[in-house]
Amino acid sequence: MKTLKYQQDAISELTDKTIKLLNIGGSRRKIVFEAPTGAGKTVMTCQTLANIVDELRTRGDSRFKECAFIWFAPRKLHLQSYMSLKGAFGETRKLTPVMFDELDQSEGIQPCEILFVNWESVVKKNNVMVRDSESSASLYEITRRTQEELGLPIVAVIDEEHMFWSNTADKTKAVLERINPAVELRISATPKTSFPDERTKVYRQDVIAAEMIKKEVVLNPEIEVTASEEERTLNERLIKVALEKRNQIAEAYKAEGVNINPLLLIQLPNDKKESMTVEDEKVADQVKTYLKNMYDITVENGKLAVWLSNEKENLTGLELPDNLAQVLLFKEAIALGWDCPRAAVLLIFRKLQSDQFTIQTVGRILRMPEQKHYPNELLNVGYVYTDLAKDKIDIVTADAGYILNDTLTAHRRANLCNVSLKSVYSERPNIERNYLGPDFRKILYDTATEFWKLEQGAGLFSIAELAAMHGDEDEYQPLPETDDLTINENRRRVQNSIRLDVRTINIEIPKDVHFQNEVQTLTVERAKFARTSGEIDGVFLAYIDGKGGQFERKGRTDKIAGFLTELIADFFGIYETDAKKVVLYHENRSKFDRLLETALEKYARKRQVAAAKAAATRVYKEHDWEVPEQRVYDAETNQVAPAENHALLPFIQLNTASKPEKEFVKFLEANSQYIDWWYKNGDNGKANYAIEYHKREGGEKALFYVDFVIRMKNGHIYLFDTKSAGSDIFGADKHNALLEYIKINSTAEQPLFGGVILQEGSNWLYSPLPIENTTDTLNWDSFYPQQA
Repeated sequence: MKTLKYQQDAISELTDKTIKLLNIGGSRRKIVFEAPTGAGKTVMTCQTLANIVDELRTRGDSRFKECAFIWFAPRKLHLQSYMSLKGAFGETRKLTPVMFDELDQSEGIQPCEILFVNWESVVKKNNVMVRDSESSASLYEITRRTQEELGLPIVAVIDEEHMFWSNTADKTKAVLERINPAVELRISATPKTSFPDERTKVYRQDVIAAEMIKKEVVLNPEIEVTASEEERTLNERLIKVALEKRNQIAEAYKAEGVNINPLLLIQLPNDKKESMTVEDEKVADQVKTYLKNMYDITVENGKLAVWLSNEKENLTGLELPDNLAQVLLFKEAIALGWDCPRAAVLLIFRKLQSDQFTIQTVGRILRMPEQKHYPNELLNVGYVYTDLAKDKIDIVTADAGYILNDTLTAHRRANLCNVSLKSVYSERPNIERNYLGPDFRKILYDTATEFWKLEQGAGLFSIAELAAMHGDEDEYQPLPETDDLTINENRRRVQNSIRLDVRTINIEIPKDVHFQNEVQTLTVERAKFARTSGEIDGVFLAYIDGKGGQFERKGRTDKIAGFLTELIADFFGIYETDAKKVVLYHENRSKFDRLLETALEKYARKRQVAAAKAAATRVYKEHDWEVPEQRVYDAETNQVAPAENHALLPFIQLNTASKPEKEFVKFLEANSQYIDWWYKNGDNGKANYAIEYHKREGGEKALFYVDFVIRMKNGHIYLFDTKSAGSDIFGADKHNALLEYIKINSTAEQPLFGGVILQEGSNWLYSPLPIENTTDTLNWDSFYPQQA
């Protein structure tokens, strides 16, 4: 194995920092170890643990002479790491890797033993590993014996740390608090831990310089379309160019005298579900049929491997350099940590609305198979092809598995010391529900009539006749000119603003984009490809799906799409696919954006008026509120954000969260040693915590959804609503109502404090007394968690 300076430096740094934290004392000291995929994180971590064993024994300043280790990993990765360490230390016995059933449970974890644990097994209720029985002790009892009876500190390794933010790890903090390791070594290419005690980072350029990984990634290189390919779908074109690139690489290896059969990875659209959807099956069948008919690549002849939830074929030995398989078709079922250095080309099919792919997926093609670069630069680059059609592309961390059906789900932490607060809600009559009804059709028609001065019922002309008028050689097919054409009146009125004679709709995908595999947003140049009618239907629905976000999702897209195509048919006599082409044509898109946005806003205001009338007679009801067991968020408007002390995990935050909210979250996380938990409340519905207030004295009654519920470790409850000075005209009314609520509901068992809170410099200020405005903070108190 190569001796690499960046690895030795990282090992030395990690060893020193771990021992430093052990000497400081306390528990749950955190070290983040960040290194890019392919750098050898497992190798470096193994050697670090071995060095810690040596250093503790020989250093005169060591507080401990020995320690024990637990290695947590998601999915089946703990088995892979267990086998790696067993091979590395099988002879020296410097470290002793053990599985749970190999452990002497009556004694605890012995000095220099590493207990390997599958994370999902720990967080599942009633798993044998976390409950005592007549035949075995629980993990918690074993770690207690290790620390109390043997006197050994525990160093916990948390492998693939970014994956511990998924719904399978909603109990992460509770589990680690019960185990209470002295040090947590958190490892990832894309770590999410906030505010660690120490951090060690291996830089990508050092790994490239050591020739362990490829020099760069190129997205959609040499993408071109010839006349003979115009009838092919984009999927077929991408399969063709990706496979041609794989074949070029195969020839280059032969020229170098290297026996490596490069592998093309084809990933199905990632909809965050492990099971196969109808769309997945459709794309998988298309890929298989095309590979078979055009290249004789099949499962039967061994050239195609499949790794799907419902099908696994030709996977044995797939990672070997000379394995027969040329293509692997997979989704998300591919094993975490799977290592196949011969993987050279990646084709990623994406859902139409997607604008991102992950570091972990791209990282599968970055390892150098012989840990060296070659004279032929073709072999030193990773190649990615994708149908992703966006101006900007986000490269993000791994999909953690908590996103299902366009939602994000967070779960209440285990053993949370909950609260019980009096909350108010009102039943919404149907008129108040924020849905898009059939009466939107009239508003859409009226808006179009107003925009373009249209009429219904005029005579109609065909697309072919319209094409004759424009005579565009590239996208239109003109007829011979004639003098006796009568232009339909509606078409005449829009002829200077909308192109109605659209023959072709192009898809524009990125081309020749060079980048490093790091979290970033890429601005791309794009190449054009003509879409087939089937592709146009999908693109049209994806376009419409982005409209009307102020309304409930159910039925929204179908209604807007249906009404818009009916409008084009009624006003211009253009139907089905041709109508969709008119909407999607790039010169028309902004006009239809404006039409839909205006009509939707008019409709929203109409419904608001009706809802307000209903609200005037609304009856408010009181109930007991507590932190919910789980909460489902809309993935369109929310995202996972870094926070470990939130009552629900993962912490999910609005994309449009205000600056005060974001800054207050950081402040709460930085003071987690004083705060038991905090909760970011929602802003509507019975499931969220609310109190009553009046807009101005004697004014309209409304609900106030307090931003933050905070439980301190001493049991005090703080109710805070973050503001900027003067940002809310009813801010003082809300604050004063909250003070009155606190006065009535605070008890000795559950003392309440709070109000509107503002940031001034490094301080967060709130008033314990009623206020007239949120701009004069002269006599306000500071919120200091250590004194709360």
